[in-house]
Amino acid sequence: MKDPLARDRESAARADEAADSSSENTLVSALARGIRILQCFSMGASELSARELVERTGLPKPTALRLINTLCEFGLLRHSERISKYVLGTEMLSLAAPALGRMTVRQIARPMMQELADYCQGQVKLAVGHRMNLAYAEVIQGAGSSVYRAEIGTRVSLSRTAAGRAYLWAVPPAAREQYLQNTLALDRAKGELLAQRIAQAQQQLREIGCTVSYGDMQREIHSVAIPLASPIDDEYWVFSCSIAVFNLNGNQLIDDIAPRLMSLVRRVETSLGSMSGAAHYAETRPWALATA
Repeated sequence: MKDPLARDRESAARADEAADSSSENTLVSALARGIRILQCFSMGASELSARELVERTGLPKPTALRLINTLCEFGLLRHSERISKYVLGTEMLSLAAPALGRMTVRQIARPMMQELADYCQGQVKLAVGHRMNLAYAEVIQGAGSSVYRAEIGTRVSLSRTAAGRAYLWAVPPAAREQYLQNTLALDRAKGELLAQRIAQAQQQLREIGCTVSYGDMQREIHSVAIPLASPIDDEYWVFSCSIAVFNLNGNQLIDDIAPRLMSLVRRVETSLGSMSGAAHYAETRPWALATA
């Protein structure tokens, strides 16, 4: 089965290629190829054979095998004799730890996220993105929640989730437009659907202050999402809250949960502003004046 996020990754890759076109000659080709091998792995493809890695990267087999052996030597990949496939090595965990540790917003937000998750018997997530790649940096499960717990580091669909669509309105307009054009080029019908969702997300942000998903990814899970108004070190952050439909009463998602999530985001922004010495971390919302 094809990875449901494959289209998002392809559009994101095209956007990143466009962003990097001016510095293309500065890339170290061997390193870039090795990174391409690591990027083949995902939650839906955690075990891959050498043949699958060759097919996914498009690299010549001898080149791919040399790179795979090098990655294994440094502990970033490991060959599992049990399944006769390659898996990501434990050294990847060592690299992830400092990446997560530097994200101060996680430490600030975690107790607030837990409080909201317990209140709504749902799941509160914090996603971070750079360019057109968005992934979960924190996932908090509430008491009594039946929402499937995504792993930290899981990529987030930009088109099929409330968090993804909120992210598209947090990034610079040029990046959002490039992503849309790339999606249109890959699949016209899906690109047109994305354009509709982007416009709808802007309307939701303007009218109710959040983006909403009514079972777009999972039919029985409804979600709301709100981005931080400003990036942190060129990274964009989105908070979201997901709840099983049978734990919601009437219009609780919009009338109760969304305002609570908005309060959480404002408190985090205030804390970040205090740390940076700013009078207020976010004075404007980029989607308020933008046009779809």
